[in-house]
Amino acid sequence: MALIAEQPLAGLMLVVTIGFVLGRVRMWGIDAGPAGGTVVVALAFGAAGLSLEELYGESVPPITIGLFGFSLFIYAIGFEAGPRFFRALRGGAGVRFVVVAFAINALAVALTVAFARALELDSATAAGMLAGALTSAPTYAAASELTDASAALAVSFALTFPVGLIAAVVAIQIVPRLLRDPITPGRAAPERLALTTEKGSPELSRVFEVEKRELCGPTLGELDLTHRTGCVIRRLRRENHLEIPDADTTLQYGDHVLATGRIDELHRFEEVVGPEIYDGRIDADLPERRIVVASKHVVGKTLAELDLIRRHKIVIASIERSHTIVEPTAEEVLERDDVVVATGNAARLATAADELGWFEPSATHTNIAMYAGGIFVGLLLGTLKVSLFGVELSLGLAGGLLLVGVVVGRFRRVGPLSANVPASARQLVRDLGILLFVGEAGIDAGHQLGQAGLDIPVGTVVAASAAIVLIPLVVVFAIARRGFRMSSADTWGSLAGGMTSSAALVTVKRVAGSNDPAASYAATFAVASVLATLAGQVAMLLL
Repeated sequence: MALIAEQPLAGLMLVVTIGFVLGRVRMWGIDAGPAGGTVVVALAFGAAGLSLEELYGESVPPITIGLFGFSLFIYAIGFEAGPRFFRALRGGAGVRFVVVAFAINALAVALTVAFARALELDSATAAGMLAGALTSAPTYAAASELTDASAALAVSFALTFPVGLIAAVVAIQIVPRLLRDPITPGRAAPERLALTTEKGSPELSRVFEVEKRELCGPTLGELDLTHRTGCVIRRLRRENHLEIPDADTTLQYGDHVLATGRIDELHRFEEVVGPEIYDGRIDADLPERRIVVASKHVVGKTLAELDLIRRHKIVIASIERSHTIVEPTAEEVLERDDVVVATGNAARLATAADELGWFEPSATHTNIAMYAGGIFVGLLLGTLKVSLFGVELSLGLAGGLLLVGVVVGRFRRVGPLSANVPASARQLVRDLGILLFVGEAGIDAGHQLGQAGLDIPVGTVVAASAAIVLIPLVVVFAIARRGFRMSSADTWGSLAGGMTSSAALVTVKRVAGSNDPAASYAATFAVASVLATLAGQVAMLLL
């Protein structure tokens, strides 16, 4: 520790390293996430003697590594929410997801304020309790801007984060049983299986030989192999003839088919179709491109209505929407800024891209100016103060960064100018930003604890945080299920999105045995990510 204390920047990097690894450790199918793991490690290192005073000198400058990470993270939240945030506010069928997102966060804030007043908790402890209950790093980050009591905020967040995580996951598994209302796929048959479980999950392509004669004769549309196995057939080779199969294609004994899916789905496909084989020719001249959906003529239409396989001879392997992968079934509706992964002949892919929108720019090209310039404008906007009826108002840094991020994220392409930032680059910026911020704030809080200690009623705060999770879930469940008549899968998917909890989504999909909840999660997440970021600040202002 003495050696690390001499190089505090190295200490911060060590905290981020251990916190990230710890946050990815899964127990009972859930994990704390990188931010949750890092804040715990940072508190421990700070209490053990690590301090950033050597890094900054005796007086902490206005610009710190933590503030830099804070700026990257909050701007990234707005940038990613932008495409769907404005569309969700326009009304129509999507208004129910806006209501769910607003109701969960509003109830959580109201309960936090009520508990804080009844239990005489300070505003920093209450904000940390809210952030932990929602398992929301954005809530914690934005709340830190309004308080000097960083230790109380960090410790309260660390104490309640696991409570919020476990309470949500347990509720998802128990409440449907108690109400005798199981989570079942809501937009297709119960046997519908996920193409993938979440972004980044293993997805492979393998070749199989058709040996089940009962598959010969019916069309692929009648066989419904995607629903039965979870795999997408991307190409068929019959002797020396290669083709992109569509719903009217019929299989013949001995055909070679290239299928894509998870390992378990590929095993299921092998059981249904025939053995896996090697065929080096079936994927020859088969480019794969990522197409951004932007054309107003295709947004809102289903894949069946667009009939891309028949008209362009291309296969949609997957659809990326926000942080989730949505299964490309015939009834799936395309939304603006979806990224469809398409396979087919290069010329036909180009034609399809012209119809749908445009090819996503190379993952190696990132428009840094859109991030640096956007953060520049957001920081300046956040410092502006307006006097209204004698009251001085300001968006604050979080509000300014979030607002500019949402606007830039919505208009990612203006004429020839593109604000391209690949998903992998956005994730790196977002994750690194929050870990730098949480790491620095946690070390500082832990150092304060090591010197002076902190008096927080642990049992009371933990119990209150459980109520802040469970009461909104039950109330909003009734609104969505009974009031809006949403399917069980959409209801629980939107509840997970309203909490911006990826762990909750994974649990919902596992219980449902389907990827259906991913679509409702993505629809709610965009609005909820903005609301959750502001929730901590609202609670503190009310206190």
